[in-house]
Amino acid sequence: MNALCLPDHLAPLLMHIEPLLAAADKYQLGEAVSMEWSGSEVVDIHLEGETFSVAFNPSESVAKGLEVRDQWLAPYPTLAEMQQEVAKNPALVVCGLPTERGCVDIWHHLGEARGVYCHHAGASEPQRAMLLAALALDYPLEDAVTLSRAHARGYLESHADGYGETGWPMVRALFPRPLTANHPECNELGWASKEVAVAPFATVERDKLALYPVVDTAEWVTRLLELGVKTTQLRIKDPFEPTLPAQISTIVEAGKQHNAQVFVNDYWQLAIAHQAYGVHLGQEDLETADLAAIQQAGLRLGLSTHGYYEILRAAEFAPSYIALGHIFPTTTKDMPSKPQGLNRLALYQKLIGDAFPTVAIGGIDLTRAERVWRTGVSSVAVVRAVTQADDPAQAVTAFGDILVRNAAE
Repeated sequence: MNALCLPDHLAPLLMHIEPLLAAADKYQLGEAVSMEWSGSEVVDIHLEGETFSVAFNPSESVAKGLEVRDQWLAPYPTLAEMQQEVAKNPALVVCGLPTERGCVDIWHHLGEARGVYCHHAGASEPQRAMLLAALALDYPLEDAVTLSRAHARGYLESHADGYGETGWPMVRALFPRPLTANHPECNELGWASKEVAVAPFATVERDKLALYPVVDTAEWVTRLLELGVKTTQLRIKDPFEPTLPAQISTIVEAGKQHNAQVFVNDYWQLAIAHQAYGVHLGQEDLETADLAAIQQAGLRLGLSTHGYYEILRAAEFAPSYIALGHIFPTTTKDMPSKPQGLNRLALYQKLIGDAFPTVAIGGIDLTRAERVWRTGVSSVAVVRAVTQADDPAQAVTAFGDILVRNAAE
C-alpha cells in the first residue's frame, strides 16, 4: 500500500485529501493509499519501491523530491522565465503562476518544460490536495498537475454537473488546456513550443469503427479485410524491415479495394508517399513528425494517449481519433505507463465526450470486450485476440456480435 505522510502545518489539507482518496479507492482510480503524519516539514510519499518528498515554497532545495511554487506575490516572473527555469530544474513544479488573463501550471519533462493554462485558477487548498492525492495514487506528475487544476476549478461545484457521484472532475470544461503551438494564446503568453501549429485532420467514418485489429504484416491486413473488418492498422516494429515499403503499398491498395480505413503505425513518410488512408503516432511523435505534411496530404491521424494530460494534449491537434491505453496488462510492446483499468477508461471517455472518436487498446480480448465497450468508446483495438485465435474468422464474428451500438445509445 502507498502512503501519504502529511506534516502538521498542512493538516487543513486533510479534509480535502481524505474524500479524494476515498473516491479513488471506491472507484479503483489508483493504488491504495494510507494517510499518515510526517515528523518533517515536507510531505513524504511512499510508493512501491520509491519514496520522495513534496515541499511547498521551500526556502531551500529538497533532497529527492518536488519543489512546488504555488502562492505568488507581485511582481510575478514572466512565463518565459519560469519555462526556462523549470526546463533546467527537474524538481521544480510551478502551480498557478498568474498571467494577465489566467494562470499557468508548469512541470519538467525529459529536459523541457510542459504546461497547462486556464483563465480561472480555482481554490488553492483543493488544488494542493489533489496534487498530493494524485501523486500518492501513483499518477504521473503531468496528470497530477492537470487533475489538481481541474479539481481546484470544480471544487465549489463538486455536487453539480462536471463531477458526478465519483467526486472526481470529469468534463473537459473544468480542465486546463495544454500549452502547445495550437493553443490560440501560446504566442501572446510568451510560451516557447517545439510543436508546429496544424489545421484539424480529416475525419474517420465512425460507422466503420468498432473492431480495430492491429497486426504486423500486410498479409494479416488483407486477410482481415476479406473477413469484413473495416478498420485496421499495420504495426511493424522494425524500421529496417526490407519489405516495409512494399507492405505499406499492399495495404493501401487493399484498403481501397475493400473501402476500409487502414492505418500505418509510425512510418508517416511512407504513409504519405503511398497515399495511405491514415497514420497512427505516439505522443513522442508530436514534436518530431511533420504534422502539417500529414494533414496537407489528407491523411487521417490517430494519436496514442496514456492519461489525462496526453489526452488533452492530443485534442489540441484535432486528430481523427484518440487512442486510450493501455487498459489491461499487455505483452505486445513495452509500455511507459501502468494499466489504466476500466473505471479510468470510463472517465477518459467522459472527458473526451463526442469531440473525437476513441479507441481503447491494450490487453483486450473477448472476455473483456463487452465491459470495455460499455464505457462508451468508439472502437476496441485488439492484437493477439484475433491473430492468435484458433479460428480468426470466428473471433472477428464474435467481436462483431459484442461491439454493436444500439440506435438509442
